[in-house]
Amino acid sequence: MKARVESKARLMKKTVCTVLAASMLMLASPAEHHSSAAAASFKDVPSSHWAKTAIDQAVSKGYFKGYADGTFKPGASVTRAEFAVLLDRVSTNEPDGASASFSDVSGNWSESGVKSASAKGFITSADYPNGFKPSTPITRKEMAKWMSSGLAAESEDYKQALSDTADTVVPVAEYFKKTMSKSDFPYVSVAIGTGLMGGYADGTFGPAKTTTRAEAAVILMRLADVQAQKADSFTGLKELREVGTTGTNMKTITPFNSGVTSFKNVQGKKMNYRYNAGSASVQNVIFIDARDWSNKKSIYAPIFIGADDRISNENNTIRAFVNQTVYPTENFTLSTFKSSFVDQLVAGSTIPNELPKTIGYNTLPTKNPNEQFRTFMNKPEGMQIWTTVFISYSKPNILYKVADGSYFSF
Repeated sequence: MKARVESKARLMKKTVCTVLAASMLMLASPAEHHSSAAAASFKDVPSSHWAKTAIDQAVSKGYFKGYADGTFKPGASVTRAEFAVLLDRVSTNEPDGASASFSDVSGNWSESGVKSASAKGFITSADYPNGFKPSTPITRKEMAKWMSSGLAAESEDYKQALSDTADTVVPVAEYFKKTMSKSDFPYVSVAIGTGLMGGYADGTFGPAKTTTRAEAAVILMRLADVQAQKADSFTGLKELREVGTTGTNMKTITPFNSGVTSFKNVQGKKMNYRYNAGSASVQNVIFIDARDWSNKKSIYAPIFIGADDRISNENNTIRAFVNQTVYPTENFTLSTFKSSFVDQLVAGSTIPNELPKTIGYNTLPTKNPNEQFRTFMNKPEGMQIWTTVFISYSKPNILYKVADGSYFSF
């Protein structure tokens, strides 16, 4: 009798310990709390919440779960551990590599998800030499890299997209202000080009910013859609890839045909002004089709075209934005730049809005231009500016020839 009582006591003790352990696991895992009710029942996700639809979908798919008190906590930050687990749930990737091993994840509630996400190609252990730090809020830069890497791990075309965008013009302020690391260009490009992530109203990407659970729900639902599509199906990504490999997005955005030559033929090569007044080289030509003002064609439109830039003849022209470097000599003036003897492609106009200042690039100066040209006189780095030209949609006529005889025409 005594033995049976002791056995029963041990069983009760074991049961209590098991329950406590399970409870602690739930508390330690914000993304794993046991409430899986639809977002409509979450006390803090009203019908008017901007991300309600995505939260509904993410919860119904089992990607996200709620909290025991009936909340979703849409404004709470997402940690590295949580995002790794979420990616593992959303991804259709087959584990195809060795999983990363982090000592500070061993025994953590997220250990299995982190290992699985890394085996699926999302996380690289080399990026975290000092430990994964699972409770650290994940940054947008990390999110872009994880998702882009995961797509590339499963698709050769996405893998090629990362390679193609290594030297592209990234349509965010950090690129133009030179505060974004070049190694981040491909990952941010794939994230933006596929619509996985977007920029902010001020033109920034915010790589160091963290993400809320509501934002993550939206991003995860986008990833679920993007991973089922080919990289070539996204026009924005096609632009970024074309700019990265050829210097221009002409093929993606316009019907113009460059014939037997391509812009790559003249990219970065110097063209000489008359009377030994200096030279210029063109690095990029970005085309934007704003003929339909409500549906501007180009991922670069918010970077170059302002709200008040609508023109009366927009239905007949395509805008080109030219990234060029001017190397002035003592004879160089604004008249030299505007000379009718110089090709239209480099004799462009000032971008007439506040975007150069907001986004962080220089345009053709309008205040004391000759004085500003003299500031760069004989300097090897030259004066880097973006200018704009309008090109007839039906009758384009551009011939750009550089000093070595190479040319680009359409």
